[in-house]
Amino acid sequence: MGHLRAGHRVRRTRSTLRALRTLAAGVALLAMTAALPSQLPPPRAPAETEDSPKSRVVIARDPKAVEFYKPQADRVELLVERGILALTNEKDAATAWRQFVQPHDVVGIKINAGLGPVMSTRRPVVDAVVTGLRRAGVPPANIIIWDRNAEHLTAAGWEIRTEGEGPLCYATIPQAGWDENAFFQVARPGTIIWGDLEFGQRQISERSYYSRIVTRRATKLINIAVLTDSRHVGLAACLHNLSIGSVDNNRRFQTETLHYDAGIAEICARPPIRPKLALNILDALIAQYAGGPAFRPEMAWAPGELYFSRDPATLDALAAVHGIGAHKLAAHGQALLALCAPA
Repeated sequence: MGHLRAGHRVRRTRSTLRALRTLAAGVALLAMTAALPSQLPPPRAPAETEDSPKSRVVIARDPKAVEFYKPQADRVELLVERGILALTNEKDAATAWRQFVQPHDVVGIKINAGLGPVMSTRRPVVDAVVTGLRRAGVPPANIIIWDRNAEHLTAAGWEIRTEGEGPLCYATIPQAGWDENAFFQVARPGTIIWGDLEFGQRQISERSYYSRIVTRRATKLINIAVLTDSRHVGLAACLHNLSIGSVDNNRRFQTETLHYDAGIAEICARPPIRPKLALNILDALIAQYAGGPAFRPEMAWAPGELYFSRDPATLDALAAVHGIGAHKLAAHGQALLALCAPA
């Protein structure tokens, strides 16, 4: 029993240290942003200097965009337009969207449909993006709303459409399949299961094959992730949504032991994803700071925010502090400070 109690104290100490790191990050962020207005200011062009940062993140906020955990479509559409205009420094929405896509492109909108009806990518955000793409001249038939698994899409309320006027909506499994000629390989083998390309051929593999939507169909990718938590990897946002959803044999990137979580970033940083990735949008209309990936209402809140960036890593880093970190501080800061106080 003494050994078990010591082990429990070690685990609790590690958990406390992780919480304290989040607390410290939240304090630093709050110190920097305490004077920021609650609404996004009008788009303003930054000074063009050699020292200007290469990655830019815009946060569009409207607390009234969500009411009783239900997104308000008209306000969400305005949020998307404001965010795109601010990110591009344009005054016209059609011109702004043409910074990311051209009329001849086939645009794959990668959503996260596997989190249930509340926490999956919200339809009003996707609808607003589709509207923007059409303003840029992209035909509806050249727009593909997609995710890894068709069962997740239908469970989240999406209708599978593989042909017609568009927008189309389908998944890698079972519609598009995996590309046997395009794979990410690393010397951390994973167990092959049903749904993986090599299922029935081998039991373990170092290869993760890319979706044919990524390699053969889409010429541009728009990544619409959700600000949430995963007990396997921690922050599960833009990098996680795009990488885990684009390849098979992906359990090895998100298991709790002996995992290769660097693969989540590496997959996004290499072809075929990186050259095609035009835009990342993080849906934080409703967010969750712990207990994921399943929806836990006691750990969720509705900030009414959308993040926009060309760079998924920078966006995720900001969301980890500004979104999840700051909310953890607000929700548990006093308890953490009491825990750290001397007895």
